[in-house]
Amino acid sequence: GQIFGYLHGRGHAPQDWFAGQVARLDNVEGGIDALSGRLAHIRTWTYVAQRKGWVDDENHWRGRTRAIEDRLSDALHQALIKRFVDRRSSVLVRRLRQKERLLAEVNDKGEVSVEAEHVGRIEGFRFRQDTSASPDQAKTLRAAAYQALAPEFHLRADRFYNAPDTEIDFTDQGGLMWGDQAVGKLVAGEEALKPRIVVFVDEEAGADVAGKVTRRLQHFIDRRIATLFEPLFNIRRDEELTGLARGFGFRMVEALGLIPRDRVAADVRALDQQTRGALRRHGVRFGQFTVFMPLLLKPAPTRLRLLLWSLREGHQVFCESPPPGLVTIPAAGDVPGDYHLMSGYRQAGARAIRVDMLERLADLLRDQDSRAGFENTPEMLSITGLTPDGFADLMQGLGYVVTRGEREKAKAAPDTAAPPPAGAGASPEAEVPAPEPEGAAGLSAGDATPENDAGPEIEVFYTFTRRARKNPNRQGGSADRVRGGAARTKGKKRASPPRQEQGTPAPKPPRKDRIDPDNPFVAALMGLKDKG
Repeated sequence: GQIFGYLHGRGHAPQDWFAGQVARLDNVEGGIDALSGRLAHIRTWTYVAQRKGWVDDENHWRGRTRAIEDRLSDALHQALIKRFVDRRSSVLVRRLRQKERLLAEVNDKGEVSVEAEHVGRIEGFRFRQDTSASPDQAKTLRAAAYQALAPEFHLRADRFYNAPDTEIDFTDQGGLMWGDQAVGKLVAGEEALKPRIVVFVDEEAGADVAGKVTRRLQHFIDRRIATLFEPLFNIRRDEELTGLARGFGFRMVEALGLIPRDRVAADVRALDQQTRGALRRHGVRFGQFTVFMPLLLKPAPTRLRLLLWSLREGHQVFCESPPPGLVTIPAAGDVPGDYHLMSGYRQAGARAIRVDMLERLADLLRDQDSRAGFENTPEMLSITGLTPDGFADLMQGLGYVVTRGEREKAKAAPDTAAPPPAGAGASPEAEVPAPEPEGAAGLSAGDATPENDAGPEIEVFYTFTRRARKNPNRQGGSADRVRGGAARTKGKKRASPPRQEQGTPAPKPPRKDRIDPDNPFVAALMGLKDKG
């Protein structure tokens, strides 16, 4: 009635009167009934403020009434929650005092309810309490929840202990998962192949539950390591390996199956063929660049090796393993020093190449003349899966001197197939010469045409040479020096090979015949062969 009177008498509500009506409602104290009444009244004044011309300074009052309405709404919401929690707490406290057994339930989503009242959720073997309660109420609810969850923890521990290994897994960061729930983590042990277990179990669950979870996780990781690194355990158990072979075998175990050749060059030279053969029977391959075990390059051992290596080295952030099946990967930056090695790769330039494919490439490189220089072959590009430019960067990373050149691209050989003889199935129309195109009269075969104006096609190629050794008087050496260049004759100087023009592949030295025709013993043997 007052609003109606003011609107008809004055055309708008007085400023002071409207301010007083709004101010008395700006109070969030009181119970649910008081807050509900104030919220209903302030909405009336919010409506008045929204009407054009009913109050002065409409924008101010619209904001003021809306802010009071929001505060009252939040206060009412908290009061309703408090009433619900108080009722829930009183029920549980009464049951606890009467020492009655509380019934707890855990649904498929992990939500925990005690006596049909929601109190939180369970994740693995840890209880996550609902945060809506006050500190005093939270303590009561937590005590009630753990009293009711004690049987549930034991049941879950039994299910977990009897679960197959397929339900358990580890993450790249060392976490141990039971399905999608974290139940523990790996930490460094005395040896890289013997990590320790830290379980995620609430103290209230009891020592029996924690011990059962610990034993199950330890069994899981021990079996996983024994399966994926079986070749290393075979080396450790082989009592027939003695002396240098046993020492080198233990170095392979400590290195988790991968050692750069240059780190153990002296040890490798000290191994005779019999000793190497004993190690080869365990799968050890002595490559030109890496001593490794091919079975341990598979994705599963690689993923676990990176984790065990990260634990041993004390890294805070663990690197993930590369995607499986890639021959080369982009070289990772800002990673620990041996990351590529533990991943089964060797960094060379902007990329890293898998160590087994690098040894296949090394086999091809041994047949090339690395002193005079050679070009890449299609097989080399096929092994690495790189373009010529990418292959050149890889070779430079492996220690080769790369020379870039350009030359005229070789044209495809013309089709020299003879035309069919006259009368042999040729149609009469085929013998009629094609009509000369308009404007072509008077041009000879050597005259300029649009095709001839383009000029020769130029291609880019690369030549690879091996850098000179620091100690040229050193006897023996790698296979590429033995096969790539002619052996020096004692007391004689080898003639320097003629320099090759840029872009011309260097010819290989002729291979010496295995049979000397001037040898009298050979002649006698050949005579016996003819008689036979």
